Amino acid sequence: MKNKASLFTCKYGTYSERLSFKSKSGFDVNSSPYVLATDFPFLVWSQLPWQGKKVFIIADSGDNIFTLWPLGVKEIIAVDIAQKACFLNELKGVALKELDFTSFRILFAPTFKNPFFPEVTLADKQSIYFRLRDFLSEKTRQWLDEEISKDRFPVPNWREVSFAHLIPHFTNEAAFKVTQKAFKPYPVFNLPLEMALKELKAEYDFIYLSNISEYIKQELRAEDKDEEIISTLEELYTLAFRRLRPGGYILFYSFGNAISQPSLIVEEKKIATKLGLNLKTISIVFSTPLIKDSHFVHTLGIMTEE
Repeated sequence: MKNKASLFTCKYGTYSERLSFKSKSGFDVNSSPYVLATDFPFLVWSQLPWQGKKVFIIADSGDNIFTLWPLGVKEIIAVDIAQKACFLNELKGVALKELDFTSFRILFAPTFKNPFFPEVTLADKQSIYFRLRDFLSEKTRQWLDEEISKDRFPVPNWREVSFAHLIPHFTNEAAFKVTQKAFKPYPVFNLPLEMALKELKAEYDFIYLSNISEYIKQELRAEDKDEEIISTLEELYTLAFRRLRPGGYILFYSFGNAISQPSLIVEEKKIATKLGLNLKTISIVFSTPLIKDSHFVHTLGIMTEE
């Protein structure tokens, strides 16, 4: 059988290079992957002009990427410092192309009882994996084979499951088929975000930084390095700005309500002004039936010349 994983371009450095990867966000090459999305910008993606655009994005669980294809994006470049996140993106992409809706859900379902996914066992997940194994790259196969040898397989945690109902391609078969039809294989680079922005010589219409700036703030504050926050973030956003096409957008995510808590993005406002960009926000409002009377408000930050 021809290895169809060749459709996916997964770039990895040498082992010593990967061990040297550094990020002030606290993530490293060995960080555990998210199996399902933990940020939900796709709930408001439709308010932005994606048609025909080139996108740079953090790979994460892959779900944010999957939700962009039905909006008509032309090209996506994904990066992630965590090697297992790259493996998972490849697995999820191949699964989307090769499986039906039911099997796709089983493969990424938790093995604990929950009200959203069907009850599954590791054996159920592993049997579906073996149907996909020959479509995967050698590195991804090695990782998953090792997980199986230890009687493990990637499963979402309870937090991820609590918000899985928000993800279109996991929610209903119609949305799954729309995503499946629109999906295109995309390159995934196993690089720190900052290194990728420096070394991948390209320009983009959209650059999505997820909530990396929040992690940087948390890490530096935990180390009593508050004075380094603005300079560290300015370096990151400047790198992104240099890769932005005229009229493009730098997007970031905040796990809070920036309208009622403006201090959440005070550094981003200063940096946007310095770069000559306007900063606006879109509130993302959602809940989960697994938490009684829940009500969450997150924020999508948008830096642009408009």
